[in-house]
Amino acid sequence: MHSKNLRTYLDSATGIAALLPQAERLIELRRIYKEIVPQQLLRASSIVNYKQENVVIFAENNAIAAKIKLLSPRLVNDFSKRGIKVTGIRLEVQPRQNPLEAVAGKHARLSPAGAESLDALAKRLPDSKLKQALAELAARGASEHDRDQAFQGEQDQEHQGKVST
Repeated sequence: MHSKNLRTYLDSATGIAALLPQAERLIELRRIYKEIVPQQLLRASSIVNYKQENVVIFAENNAIAAKIKLLSPRLVNDFSKRGIKVTGIRLEVQPRQNPLEAVAGKHARLSPAGAESLDALAKRLPDSKLKQALAELAARGASEHDRDQAFQGEQDQEHQGKVST
């Protein structure tokens, strides 16, 4: 298909143009949903449709659906406050297709005191794989702490800049 013909089709009423308002509404609903729903629920649910003033939300399991159902009056109110007319929330349980990909790996953080303790222990041990592993773990914990402190410092500076202006 020639590019001019393709553009004409996409802009026509039968093309993509008819879907744009719905797509834009879904994007806006998802943005608002991300702001008002706790992170744990956000990771396990998503807005999938908006029809007849009802927001359709898929939840990964019944427990997540029940928690969102408890929040549904607040969600309806918050969507309405932000200019989107919502009269109800419809929940459907839809497990992820590949649950192993859905679960993010837990990232435990080692405190500075923990890193120091591991480093002190590693220094007391004779040369071995255990000593090397403890030293590497302590170094990684210390470098993560330094990186987090630097990031926090940048955030504080940005916040102070916004407050003073």
